[in-house]
Amino acid sequence: MRWGTTVRNAACAALMATTMAATTSAEPLPSQLAGTWRITRVLPTKNTACWSSEQAQPLVGSTLTYGNKTMRWRGGPVPLEDINTRQVTDKEFRKENDGADFEQLGIHSPKVMEVDLQHEDADITGASTEVPGDSILLVAPGRIVVSACGVYFEATRGGTQKATAHK
Repeated sequence: MRWGTTVRNAACAALMATTMAATTSAEPLPSQLAGTWRITRVLPTKNTACWSSEQAQPLVGSTLTYGNKTMRWRGGPVPLEDINTRQVTDKEFRKENDGADFEQLGIHSPKVMEVDLQHEDADITGASTEVPGDSILLVAPGRIVVSACGVYFEATRGGTQKATAHK
């Protein structure tokens, strides 16, 4: 086999391995997030947002459904490429989110789990290519806080308490 062919084959194998690794979830969806949630209200914060209250308000009353491989909010399924979780403190959250803090979001714990869902850009709302609900704070067993474009929404369990995750 010629040297050029060997290098080309090795490069193709490395590219395939990298692509496969990039599309495999690093972490499973936290079980307390799986299922259906109903957006109950817009949370008032003092941070900068790229949506107006007129753009955010129509999302109240809509539902989010989270599974291991997809999430849903209005425009249909959004395939998930990766799921990342971490514990975040109020200080870290305020620094990373332009001044929004736990007090404004009604969070009374010193730290909460943040879930970041990775996916392709999608036009769910028509206001941006950001997918609402792809950044989640697990606040309590029946309460999460989700964000989109700097606007924070409270969501509570919708439908049955033990909804099953999408496979």
